[in-house]
Amino acid sequence: MVKTKNQRREGSITCSHQQRRNKHIAFLKLSGLLLASSLFSPVSHAQEAFAATAFSECPTQAFLTQGKHPKTYGVNLVTGDYTVQAQTHGTTGGLNATGFNENDRFFYGWSYEHNQPARIHNDWQIEPLIGVNATDSNFFVGDVSIPENKYYVYRKGAGYGLYSIGLDPEADDYLQMQKVIDGSELFLRVYDMAFHPSDGYAYMVDATGTLYKVSAADGTYQNLGNVGERGTFGASYFDADGNLYIGRNNDGKVYRIAIDSGVYEAELFTLGPAASTNDGSRCAIAPLSDNTDTRIDFGDAPESYGTSLENNGARHGLLAEPELFLGASVDGESDGSAFPLSDDDNSEQNDEDGVQFVTNIVERETAIVLVTASAPGYVNAWIDYNQNGEFDQFEQVITDRLTVAGEKAFYINVPTGVVEGDTWARFRISSTAGLEAVGGTTDGEVEDYQVSVQQQEVVVTTYPSASGWTTVAFEDNWPYMGDYDMNDLVVYLRNTLYSSDLGVSKVVIEGELAAAGASYHNGFAMRLPGVLRSQVDSNNLEFKINGLPVTGTSPLEAGRNEAIFIVANDVHDFVEAGENCTYHRTEAGCGSNIEFTFSITIPLNEPVDVDLSGVLDPFIFATDHFWHGDHFSTPPGRGYEVHLKNVAPTEAFNINLFNGIGQDASVPSNGIYYQTTTGLPWAIEVGDRWDYPQEHKEIMRAYPEFKQYAESMGRLKPDWYSKDKAEAEHIFKD
Repeated sequence: MVKTKNQRREGSITCSHQQRRNKHIAFLKLSGLLLASSLFSPVSHAQEAFAATAFSECPTQAFLTQGKHPKTYGVNLVTGDYTVQAQTHGTTGGLNATGFNENDRFFYGWSYEHNQPARIHNDWQIEPLIGVNATDSNFFVGDVSIPENKYYVYRKGAGYGLYSIGLDPEADDYLQMQKVIDGSELFLRVYDMAFHPSDGYAYMVDATGTLYKVSAADGTYQNLGNVGERGTFGASYFDADGNLYIGRNNDGKVYRIAIDSGVYEAELFTLGPAASTNDGSRCAIAPLSDNTDTRIDFGDAPESYGTSLENNGARHGLLAEPELFLGASVDGESDGSAFPLSDDDNSEQNDEDGVQFVTNIVERETAIVLVTASAPGYVNAWIDYNQNGEFDQFEQVITDRLTVAGEKAFYINVPTGVVEGDTWARFRISSTAGLEAVGGTTDGEVEDYQVSVQQQEVVVTTYPSASGWTTVAFEDNWPYMGDYDMNDLVVYLRNTLYSSDLGVSKVVIEGELAAAGASYHNGFAMRLPGVLRSQVDSNNLEFKINGLPVTGTSPLEAGRNEAIFIVANDVHDFVEAGENCTYHRTEAGCGSNIEFTFSITIPLNEPVDVDLSGVLDPFIFATDHFWHGDHFSTPPGRGYEVHLKNVAPTEAFNINLFNGIGQDASVPSNGIYYQTTTGLPWAIEVGDRWDYPQEHKEIMRAYPEFKQYAESMGRLKPDWYSKDKAEAEHIFKD
């Protein structure tokens, strides 16, 4: 059965405790006052005149007790607003380890002056419970367990520990201080604890951000992991929904941890008062807000951006007469109204009037925004450039910029890679710097706007054409000629460039593996000439094989400076020869369908002004650990590459392989690579979907004019590859 909040709250007190509480409340009603001398023992003669006056209700506020001469502040956790509740507590010493007991509606704490626990009345004056302390110690960590009706205090170290003090007048352990576990066994460096409203466990966060769940029954505990924040968390609270709030002393930031969700990451919830000493207390079964406070300004964007209080929406407390806001005015509400149910669309006053976009928001250009403020304050702003429904950290466009009363221009540099279309922007102003896109603060205003984002005018060019293919073909016997049939690997390729005046911003490579006529194991790769690996937006690469996304591995080769993309480490992993065939699509009768297609979408971090026209740089390499000819004493592996004629190898190439053996006549110092003394290459590109030679048919037999073309450096017989120039009986046919 799913319980309502009220049902959960009622269920947080056991039947026996509830019965005792009812009897206690009935007695309160009969007597009007609860005299300390008649209900609490042991007591001193000085306490006999002490009127025990409980709080009238379970307050929704949180309370901070601070200082050696303690003051208590009431804190609105929604906005971080705080007011002094008690200038003094009737004590000359410190007051710490406080907690609220809904069973009798008193706060309890530890009085340093009296070295005793104390009951705190509704006038915030303390009543020391003399004679209860069973140790010689003072305590600064404590809280009340409502289900047990007990006050717990804790101090680490041998001889200290976790203690319980019964608060039920009808129980045998009433005002008895009993050790649960020694501090040498429960040794936690924590500064406050808070009891969950119903599960019976205490929760504590240490200075490293480690969250502990402690059983009050026996002191055993669990390490629930790190919450992602560090510091001295001197104040801890719960709300009725099982959310834990921890306040950091040095900066006053309050973080929320959704304990009941099982996700323990701390999110900044609001900005509260900072102090060197802090102790927090709150009625744990109270909701965070009773929805009656309308002096809060919330955002209006769709809920995914953080709008409502439940989702830690951006919000600002409004003073009785707010002095800091955007535009001409600001109105308040008790909770956020997310688009399309914005309060601005359902009320007489539209207060989203403080921000004006003077220019369009265009990719890689500077947008101008006019911000009108009622007084000086810090401006922070975000634009959802990627349209994922969130304001990501990298989408903050203005950070802690101090503005003036009146109008001021802000300049926003729009990055590369924005998604075109309608999206949302959020602007916040406050007297406090460091605001995030969500969370609360004490003053100022938040304004959300629908905006339109435009991409830079992009020119799309495809090589060889949008529907055509170019062919690259390799002979893998380099530095020897081998059978020179130029079909050891044949790939059809198409490249698409997205560019503007600033350069190329994206490259898409598509390919089909047409033939694999090699007994050697070869890999296939592409290099973007003139592009560095660091210039590639590796987080947004898309790699598909046979139309399906490849996950868990990136084609961008690791450990390189150059942008090299490995399509396949071994093409034999992707193709089969077929029945009665030795190779893939190079022998007569072995014309199975193409089995391997791929595409790589390569976005760049910023436009790159390089020439990426043409076929780019395809190459083959030897698969690691596989034999690659008797002329290599050991398998050459990734260090062996074959590129197009006069294209230098990549940084991964073993330069010692240019050793003059075989028919290779490369002279790297002169820019001569991968050709014989007569200019014959080991790799070619043909600007069409080429009909390549059959297995063991030398390319000069299949295309007699090829030799003249190669040896003349392309000056003669430029159409050597056309079908009417081929010897048909030597050409592979599907």
